[in-house]
Amino acid sequence: MITNMKGKDFISIMDYSKEELDTIFEVAFDLKRRVAIGEDHSHILRGKSLGMLFASPSTRTRISFETGITQLGGHGQYYTPEQLQLKNKESWKDTAEMISRFLAGFSIRLYNLKAQMGTETYKYGDAREVLRAIAKDACIPVINMLDDKEHPCQIMADIMTMMEKFGKDDFKKKKIVMSWAYDDRAKSAGVPQTMIAAAGILGMNIVLAYPKEVGVYDVDPEYVEFAKQAAKVSGGSLKIEHDIWKAAKGADVIYAKSWARDPDKHAKAGPKYAKDWCISHDHFKVANSRANFMHCLPAKRNKEVTDALIDDPKISIVNDEAENRIHVQKAIMALTMR
Repeated sequence: MITNMKGKDFISIMDYSKEELDTIFEVAFDLKRRVAIGEDHSHILRGKSLGMLFASPSTRTRISFETGITQLGGHGQYYTPEQLQLKNKESWKDTAEMISRFLAGFSIRLYNLKAQMGTETYKYGDAREVLRAIAKDACIPVINMLDDKEHPCQIMADIMTMMEKFGKDDFKKKKIVMSWAYDDRAKSAGVPQTMIAAAGILGMNIVLAYPKEVGVYDVDPEYVEFAKQAAKVSGGSLKIEHDIWKAAKGADVIYAKSWARDPDKHAKAGPKYAKDWCISHDHFKVANSRANFMHCLPAKRNKEVTDALIDDPKISIVNDEAENRIHVQKAIMALTMR
């Protein structure tokens, strides 16, 4: 077990080894047990402050991080770019160097710079470049709360949930379907990209399912290649499927999430897949009998998933994975900010 992560950034899941991810999960389970029995653990980060910069809206991420740092004995400071001198074009470099004097960690949710930061031009990967630049100039750990390439804290919570449902070893043997689902908005592929990368590292069996529309729903090739190469080492597998019914057959988990690389093409192509790719009880008729439905939330009801399915307590575990956000994030903070 690798435990020395003090000061390490948590920006990309691909920056972490299997041993390091396993350590985060072990600490997360330990902290969750402490909460369950009412054991105080506020000494872990007592007196330390976490900066939380949100450049896009958030419910679960903000609440879980702020509650988590409080339970560890620290304090979370919430701000938006408009509340800082970033509004007046102070550089990210100056911001990073300055906050290092005050904080023990800096968590950032930076997605779609054009819309959120007033940047004139925006391309895929710009938010990641900003996070890397901040991490280079800061001398405290930087934690990615969402950028345009990944949502690593979400996927760590998702996998922790699979461990709980199937067992810490058996979850790797299950068929996990990471499925595209319809929404009229064109959103980032950060969730599926992080999932396949993490699955490759950990040795999971993943089916990535999405409609076959060239340049619209395919994910970043960097993540596909990384996942395939990592799976060769870990014993996992990655399969890409363009038929949701074939993908769902024998599934142990169907995880729905909408994404699109090209908004204009998606607007034209997306509606023709809306019916088949809205995950419902029909998909679970061909899945394994004890299969679960997952979604990172917020879900577009009756677009990505039917009301009946997401509210079905025998199949849907969306609130379990939402709760586990706090536990994995506490583990990340405890290991990197100590």
